[in-house]
Amino acid sequence: MADELNHIIVHCKDRHESAAFLSELLDTSRPMDWGRFTQVTSSNGVGIDFADDMVAPADINLSHLAFLVTDEEFDAIFTRIQGRSIRYWADPAMRVQGEINRNYGGRGLYVLDPGSTIVIEAITTPYDIASPPPKRGSTA
Repeated sequence: MADELNHIIVHCKDRHESAAFLSELLDTSRPMDWGRFTQVTSSNGVGIDFADDMVAPADINLSHLAFLVTDEEFDAIFTRIQGRSIRYWADPAMRVQGEINRNYGGRGLYVLDPGSTIVIEAITTPYDIASPPPKRGSTA
């Protein structure tokens, strides 16, 4: 059997709030409570299990979830972000606020979940591993 990601646990401050935010942002089915987790299932079947009782809030490391989306999905996500006045950035270091990037001929952006413990990235083109990444701070 080939390796296939089934689920991942993401530590956060409020599992219901973080799961609802991601679900609304991506327009997925409603999050489901499953024991001590609240799960959002991606369109390719990966469970993203949010947990808020396994790590003390001060010890939570920043997580990064990246989603490859179609142009239409990106437009819808971007519309929801703008409609809710959610801050967004063109870069993962969050230095270029209020802009999207156009890396590798696509579009991308980054937002923080309400607890500021999860960076959510939406991109329309996968990273081109044959080309070097853009220079630090570049949005080209």
